[in-house]
Amino acid sequence: MSTLIKTAMAVLFAGTCSSAIYATEAETAGKPGGKHNWNNCTTLGCEKDIPIKLEVPKKCEIKGGSAIELSKAGGTKTSNYTVRSNTHYVLNITTANNGTNASTYVKHEDDGTVRIPTTITTTKTGGGAIAWGSSNHDGLADDVYTVSVTNSAVAPFQRAGTYSDTYKIKVFY
Repeated sequence: MSTLIKTAMAVLFAGTCSSAIYATEAETAGKPGGKHNWNNCTTLGCEKDIPIKLEVPKKCEIKGGSAIELSKAGGTKTSNYTVRSNTHYVLNITTANNGTNASTYVKHEDDGTVRIPTTITTTKTGGGAIAWGSSNHDGLADDVYTVSVTNSAVAPFQRAGTYSDTYKIKVFY
């Protein structure tokens, strides 16, 4: 009987020691220098989320916009340009000669006081007239704009030379 008691005591003692070892590991889990992080575990199991991310930078490009050659006989000439943007944007349109005024002019290359009046309008395909200065646009597609410049017939006594203006396009995010 004493052998049976000794064996039972040995098994009991071994089980207690092994529980103490596991308790020691569990106590150090999640602490600096600990072996395991048991914070995400419950009686039902464990879970962890792994984020997945893709960064797409904002980008735009302006395509088209050929030069507009006005006629001395007067009339309207047009040019088209496309803004391709992958985000909402602000379109800012001005002219070099008269800022954000639709009633502008082309001026003589040698004397800026010698001018021929012009009227410039901008329309967006499917969106109507676009105001001068800054306007908000959705982007995320090809936005096609038409610039129309109208001038009256030039008088026979108009000073000879080249007259010019510049239609300026800026896109901001």
